Amino acid sequence: MKLEGIYSALLTPFSEDESIDRQAIGALVDFQVRLGIDGVYVGGSSGEAMLQSLDERADYLSDVAAAASGRLTLIAHVGTIATRDALRLSQHAAKSGYQAISAIPPFYYDFSRPEVMAHYRELADASALPLIVYNFPARTSGFTLPELVELLSHPNIIGIKHTSSDMFQLERIRHAVPDAIVYNGYDEMCLAGFAMGAQGAIGTTYNFMGDLFVALRDCAAAGRIEEARRLQAMANRVIQVLKVGVMPGSKALLGIMGLPGGPSRRPFRKVEEADLAALREAVAPVLAWRESTSRKSM
Repeated sequence: MKLEGIYSALLTPFSEDESIDRQAIGALVDFQVRLGIDGVYVGGSSGEAMLQSLDERADYLSDVAAAASGRLTLIAHVGTIATRDALRLSQHAAKSGYQAISAIPPFYYDFSRPEVMAHYRELADASALPLIVYNFPARTSGFTLPELVELLSHPNIIGIKHTSSDMFQLERIRHAVPDAIVYNGYDEMCLAGFAMGAQGAIGTTYNFMGDLFVALRDCAAAGRIEEARRLQAMANRVIQVLKVGVMPGSKALLGIMGLPGGPSRRPFRKVEEADLAALREAVAPVLAWRESTSRKSM
């Protein structure tokens, strides 16, 4: 099973009444296929999963799998505070045709390290799918290198989603557990992640410019570092303008490209006209690059 590569942390399209826009899912997934990415990471932070009920999350996992219809590799984020809820979502992901699961550590309560480690071991023991640990120290308790090495010794824990600016730790993980898959998590540091050994990347902005990150990955692998840096800078110009909020802004950018995204659920604020103008200006070089690349391939 090939799980390395570029994955969009899939957004969840909402209608104006904040219900999931199930009619928009097919178009969003089709666009991910056209961008040429390897797969989608469904039900994570970018999908506003923590603003959804468990039933909504389960239904969305099913709907995305049906829309993908075997064209993308599917990773289901099943992270919750309660272990039993993560187990339930894990079972649903397996039934829906996903290739792997991932989970953020239990949060909000000050869980002890033994409790967090036991949560992952129980999830890995019970899951019919391989598990990817989600290391996100800016939002939850981060992991030490020895903790990650211990988790990766479990036969059903195969990798790490490393959403951290600690590139030293990323490289040390690759050195300590060379068979593990390490995904870079911060879009604005994708090139740095690949330089330090990441075999994949998972990001929110890949929803609307995943093709650029596929090209960046290919340039880095071929040693064309200056070209890769140029692509990273182009992406970072867009990311810098996402001060409206990563999820609302990314949905607005999908709208600019003619795709349905809709609003984000409150308390996320709505995107204003001034925000749209800044987003259009920032993404213009990406759209020009896409058009130029498309002409060259014809």
